[in-house]
Amino acid sequence: MDIDSELTRYGMVTYLPYTSPDHLKFLYEQNRDRFDAFLFGGSYPFEIITGTFGPIQKPCAYFNVSDRDYYKMIACLAVQEPNLDFQRVYFDIPDMPVDFRSIFQRENIPLLSEAPIDWDSLDPYDWDAPVKEYYLHLWNSGKVDLIVTRFASLADYLSDHHIRYLYLSPSPESMLETFRGLVMQLRTQSMHDSAACLGLIRSIMPLSKEQWAALGDRLQACNKQFGTPFLIYEHGEHYEITTNISVLKDLTQQYTICPVTAFLEAGLDFPICTAWGCAGNVVDAHRNAQRALKEALLCKGSAAFIVMEDNTIIGPLSSVRRISYTDAPDEKRLELSRRLSISPLYLSKIVSVLTQKGNDTLSAEELSFYLDITPRSALRILSKLEAGGYASVQFRRQLNLRGRPAKIYQIHIQDLT
Repeated sequence: MDIDSELTRYGMVTYLPYTSPDHLKFLYEQNRDRFDAFLFGGSYPFEIITGTFGPIQKPCAYFNVSDRDYYKMIACLAVQEPNLDFQRVYFDIPDMPVDFRSIFQRENIPLLSEAPIDWDSLDPYDWDAPVKEYYLHLWNSGKVDLIVTRFASLADYLSDHHIRYLYLSPSPESMLETFRGLVMQLRTQSMHDSAACLGLIRSIMPLSKEQWAALGDRLQACNKQFGTPFLIYEHGEHYEITTNISVLKDLTQQYTICPVTAFLEAGLDFPICTAWGCAGNVVDAHRNAQRALKEALLCKGSAAFIVMEDNTIIGPLSSVRRISYTDAPDEKRLELSRRLSISPLYLSKIVSVLTQKGNDTLSAEELSFYLDITPRSALRILSKLEAGGYASVQFRRQLNLRGRPAKIYQIHIQDLT
């Protein structure tokens, strides 16, 4: 209720408190057609509903404890109980990654052992019995002085058995973040062009902890700068941002620039790659973002690329080298690639360069610039096209007073498409 006023700013919010799992299922069954979205108080009610009725066909989310909620509780404990031995504090294994090693030295890491429970074989109705048994066993072992639990429903049990505990709940900030993400899902669904769009943000170089934290802070600032159009997740060695294709189209001015990369780069001292993937669903969007990231990393500096649902690759954005091409060639281009010993990707890029230029001529220097390869490699490609009958030397141009004149090739583009 502390965040109720914030929730109701976005629309009509109805609360449906339940007294038991059966009551929860009854409420959902009676009301699932009334609402545009569902927000559950935790993973437990969410799993009961999806386990009973299958995937929810409307935007949905559930409140969860974030890493910052863990950090805040640890800080409070350290201040309130300076003599507390954290090696004797048990924490539930969090659903989201929490880097305890960034706070504690190796020898002072709290107890994080997961309860030996086969959750997959356990009915949601019966989840609390083995957890209670495990907590009691842990306390009676004498290994812990404090149990930090996320399960509010176990409070009476822990008190009755004189087990010292603290309940860790999602903070208002974490709940608001989840709620805003749900609102973003609703906005995305209501837009005419609701295709999913996922971005991957990472550096081409390994980052220190300080640099990684700086990248996260700068990304959050970027999101605020552009009116918070993204959901941001930390994932392995990169950040993921989720939005929709309508937002991306406006943000990149019809896929020509990438202000996200520019904003990040302006506040960081290391290069940034931004890869956008678009598709009709999040899984395919992520796959396309991975393909875009592969292209961005080849640039060996800050770069941004987009892979569209039809396999069109656009990039590098904000660069005069920006072209549109595909890495999914048809059989004709694959056969041509085998015959000429030129990769189908390069053939696709050559066609795109010529289309963008509006003429059918290329020099090795031009091809080198657009493909970001050495002039020697570019000349080798043009020579293979010439040998195969797909290009001819139109004339030679003297670029300077020394050296041989540069060849200008006329490409038989109609035979490459």
